[in-house]
Amino acid sequence: MSSFAGRMKEYPNMSLDRFDRENLHARAYFLSHCHKDHMKGLKGPLLKRKLKFSLTVKLYCSFVTKELLLSNPKYAFWEDHIVALELESPTLITLIDEASGEREELVVTLLPAGHCPGSVMFLVEGAQGTVLYTGDFRLAKGDASRIELLHSGSRVKDIKSVYLDSTFYDPRFYQIPSRETCLHAIRGLVQDWVSRSVYHTVWLNCKAAYGYEYLFTNLGDEFHTQIHVKSLDMFKKMPEILSHVTTDRATQIHACRHPKDEEFVPASRLPCGSSASDGTPLNIISIKPSTMWFGERTQRTKVIVRTGASSYRACFSFHSSYSEIKDFLSYLQPINIYPSVIPIDGDCADWLFEGADLAPVRKRVMMQEATPTTLPNPPDEPLPLTHIPLITGDYMDCTESNDDEEERDLEEEERGGERDEGSVQAESMLIQSEDRCQGDALTNLDAGGEESGSHTHQSEPTESQVSSDFDIPSTPDSHTPGPDDLSDLYRRLAAGEEVVTRTGSQSL
Repeated sequence: MSSFAGRMKEYPNMSLDRFDRENLHARAYFLSHCHKDHMKGLKGPLLKRKLKFSLTVKLYCSFVTKELLLSNPKYAFWEDHIVALELESPTLITLIDEASGEREELVVTLLPAGHCPGSVMFLVEGAQGTVLYTGDFRLAKGDASRIELLHSGSRVKDIKSVYLDSTFYDPRFYQIPSRETCLHAIRGLVQDWVSRSVYHTVWLNCKAAYGYEYLFTNLGDEFHTQIHVKSLDMFKKMPEILSHVTTDRATQIHACRHPKDEEFVPASRLPCGSSASDGTPLNIISIKPSTMWFGERTQRTKVIVRTGASSYRACFSFHSSYSEIKDFLSYLQPINIYPSVIPIDGDCADWLFEGADLAPVRKRVMMQEATPTTLPNPPDEPLPLTHIPLITGDYMDCTESNDDEEERDLEEEERGGERDEGSVQAESMLIQSEDRCQGDALTNLDAGGEESGSHTHQSEPTESQVSSDFDIPSTPDSHTPGPDDLSDLYRRLAAGEEVVTRTGSQSL
């Protein structure tokens, strides 16, 4: 789940994958892909009002993302403001301040992210240096070396900052099986099941609307069938996928989903309620692609694990593994790395996947920062991370969703709901590359800037920590200020006047 706040330090006039709060002042918007955690505020009333009166504000994305976005009527108002950019084609974009006329020119290049249909990384080059925003990405080891536009001639471009998908920057996910490996395992299970009879059916329990098309197309080709899905609207302009999916329930492989996307469903029926035409009960197994669940195992396991009488988990990831992230960063050697996702806490596990050629799981590197020095050779050890502690919830599973039911919280935020602490503070997280972080004391940046060592188990809170403001007695002779008092106070503060709270006290 992305917690990126939308702004890059080098180029604050553009907003990426976040469209509310301070991002409402952006001169241009960029959408890396169509998953809801990257679309907060995208259909908010304030942004809609801004577009109504703007002549220059645009949303930049890939052609596939544009089609996916506009297939949902809720985003139709963007149609005249979307600019689809060609992949791997540097494009000059001018950011214009409509009030002052100030102009800022940037060269933006879309690079393949390998996360889901239409997903891209944004390479931004301008007066403040070259930066890379990965969005969500899944690149295998060595893939960065094959992306031509990350290079200038025969050398890697000097990249000042990488805004990184750090979902699995955790040793428990040191190596995640490739999608090809997962497909091979799922294919074997599906083959064994559907070959038993026409009444044996497979349900692919896929939470996100986009991202599993790799499974659909390959399983469709292998078994000469189409995969049943809830709707074809999103695929109407993607013929290479459309030919592999159907709304006809008379198929043995389903990827349909419940209206509220419950995680656990009765094994006796499919989400779509399909049954055999002659009334014969269907024999159904469910396969849930997942990654987080496998990282929580304390023993090595296979790529597919049986979790119930008719249910299975398959390790399938949209995001790069720990070792893939290390390879990516070691190759690019950026000066700064800003994580967009808080790494998962927990102890390391042993080797996770039986039969996979895994390197030993390494002890988790705590989030740290060091004083930059000269660049040495690419590091062998994991890159250290630093951050300001955030308040985050527990991770349930690493799946992105596009369900309308899950938009309710986002819509509440767009109407001015509670402040999302993780999203607001995440932009302050900084990773200093180990390439420039050697020899000095490592410090953890806390609110007071004090130096701290490695993490330990939390101790019991002190008396001051558990106390409440309501336990503190009121100041003698004090009273609760009324609306008139507050109005006068705010007026004087805004005017810069001296404010005296009470006789004999210090001025504010």
